[in-house]
Amino acid sequence: MAETSRVIFVHGLGDSPASWAQQISTLPAAWEGVAIDVPGLGAAGEGAFSLERAARRVVEAMDERGWREAVLCGLSLGAMIALRAAVDFPERVRGLVLAAGQVRPPRALLRVQNALIRVLPARAVASGGVDKSRILSAARAVMHVDFGPDLARIACPTLVLCGSRDRANLPASRRLAAEIPGARLAILEGAGHQSNTQSPESFSAELNRFLGGPAGWTPGGPDRR
Repeated sequence: MAETSRVIFVHGLGDSPASWAQQISTLPAAWEGVAIDVPGLGAAGEGAFSLERAARRVVEAMDERGWREAVLCGLSLGAMIALRAAVDFPERVRGLVLAAGQVRPPRALLRVQNALIRVLPARAVASGGVDKSRILSAARAVMHVDFGPDLARIACPTLVLCGSRDRANLPASRRLAAEIPGARLAILEGAGHQSNTQSPESFSAELNRFLGGPAGWTPGGPDRR
């Protein structure tokens, strides 16, 4: 019997674990997946959001299930959390799928967005059950993030995904693929920022190819091409 391998899915700001339903339901037979909540984006009692805390939560999710390692698949803010986990806990991260990720978020744009969010009514800002204060907290937390010095140290197989219409994240996706050793870039035609729900079949096809398809890597031996 083939050994089971695992994927942890990490959602973006304004999304929820349910956004990964298509990808989890269509994983290759040798794989199982779980989508986790991101700490700091829910109830007020969770405390402020931080990438480091969220990355630790990913590892805690593995520990709770008795998993030694997992592939991490994240979208947008979730991709940054997955990348943080790979930097901080490399021995626990078997592979990375980074969708609509960032290396160094554009600070000028974030400042403009934050200023706009502050003056808008709460009901106009809240998304996916995340209130205005939580959105601002997450935006502040990523304001000064710069993964640039860390990319060359990523040693696990990596797939970078981005929607062809996600123009704000295409440059960063190309940089991630260029600077993470052995990473592969796949552009999902016609998809925007939330490519896992906007083009779920294409997203799953690329993910599954990476995990175990004919040109991908199998649980028994990663292929870094």
